[in-house]
Amino acid sequence: MNDSMFWYDLETFGLSPFTDRIAQFAGVRTDMDLNIIDDPVILYCKPTPDYLPTPQSCLVTGITPQIAMKNGIIEEKFIEKILKQLSRPKTVTVGFNNIGFDDEFIRNCLYRNFYDPYEREWKNGCSRWDVLDLVRACHDLRPEGIKFLHRSENGNPQFKLVFLTEDNNIEQVGAHDALVDVLATINVVKLIRQKQPKLYDFYFSHRSKDKVLSLLDTVRNTPVLYTTANFTNKNGCTRPIAPLTGHPEMSNLIYAFDLTENAEELVNANEESILKVPGLIKIHANKCPYIAPIEMLTRVPSVQNRLNIDMELMEKNLSFIKNNPDIMSKLRRTKKEEYSSEEKDPDARIYSDGFTTRHDKELFDKVRSLKPSERLRTSFHFDSEKASKMLFRQVARNYPEVLSEKESKMWKNFCAARLLQPIGKNPSLDSYQRTVSELLESVDTTGKEKLVLIALREYANTLSENILH
Repeated sequence: MNDSMFWYDLETFGLSPFTDRIAQFAGVRTDMDLNIIDDPVILYCKPTPDYLPTPQSCLVTGITPQIAMKNGIIEEKFIEKILKQLSRPKTVTVGFNNIGFDDEFIRNCLYRNFYDPYEREWKNGCSRWDVLDLVRACHDLRPEGIKFLHRSENGNPQFKLVFLTEDNNIEQVGAHDALVDVLATINVVKLIRQKQPKLYDFYFSHRSKDKVLSLLDTVRNTPVLYTTANFTNKNGCTRPIAPLTGHPEMSNLIYAFDLTENAEELVNANEESILKVPGLIKIHANKCPYIAPIEMLTRVPSVQNRLNIDMELMEKNLSFIKNNPDIMSKLRRTKKEEYSSEEKDPDARIYSDGFTTRHDKELFDKVRSLKPSERLRTSFHFDSEKASKMLFRQVARNYPEVLSEKESKMWKNFCAARLLQPIGKNPSLDSYQRTVSELLESVDTTGKEKLVLIALREYANTLSENILH
């Protein structure tokens, strides 16, 4: 099977991948030259009665729960169809900010439905890529041929997809429709590939964590350029950094220092405070960071001028770091960083409880192989204490018709509790209804938005009647 790229985008009912749900998925497969080779895939996911969407998200996308219910499929079948696309051998999954947003929703959806959340990202020659930092790097390092006209109020460049298409006369009618956004992303990347092929090829060929790590020399602290949203200022998003050392227990994490800050503070800090020193950054090698050779800065005057880097300060900081190896020693002695989450509910604990054991993986495979009516009638001895709770919810959300009378009452009680006391920052039924009412009364709300809000009000009333009474 030939290598291919699957470009995708999600529209969601909220911003938290841990507690919110996907409304729409759209994707299309291209060859490695970005030519579309398959029909687009468009899917909606049916909402479940234990969850209320965020009204503001529905206003952005125009997707109401009723639309998703009418056009959608249950979440188990929804994620099954998505996984079939993303895990096809030799697939590079691509999106616009997908690693920071969309991929997290996919992981959590897989997790809720007893799939491995990570395998599809590497198994069978698959990989993933995110082109948002390609766009940022193009602006900073090789902008010739691409227009970046939009700025924020404080003068920072803006990289929203709708701005890029507008600036470069690329059609994007119906922004925040998943398929429209996918096609627009492909066309923006085609333009960059055409105008700056070396930049494109370099980033694409260095998307894997091994390639990223090969650029981060923590032995000699060799400086490199790092492009990230966290560096955004009026000049761009790229700064020179010095790789310091790897994390003592997490092989994908590298500590580095922003060479435009003051490196002397690294010496003054102790093991407890060094991670809070301004300029101390973490690079996740498995998240496709954009790393480039320092020569892009030192040998290209136009880049120096554009980024407005103080070269003397950079050299001073670099020399200081190399002459103080205790900095690296302190970092290696820092305590292990745990993923912290105040949320105790199993649905939101994909990262909090470590990887699934081999025993549970085998049982999860068995769960998916059983008919829905058999899953709660089969005895499973999971290693994870949360798995049994999650199994009940997974069956109830997807197949409420197979529940016994007692289980149906349990499910209704669970849904009522979620509507009244949701997890995370999800709206409760009261706050949801209050927000909808306030937006309906606002003079700033358009007629089109009011149609969405009326639908949301009706959905809340239906849930209230069915679940709370």
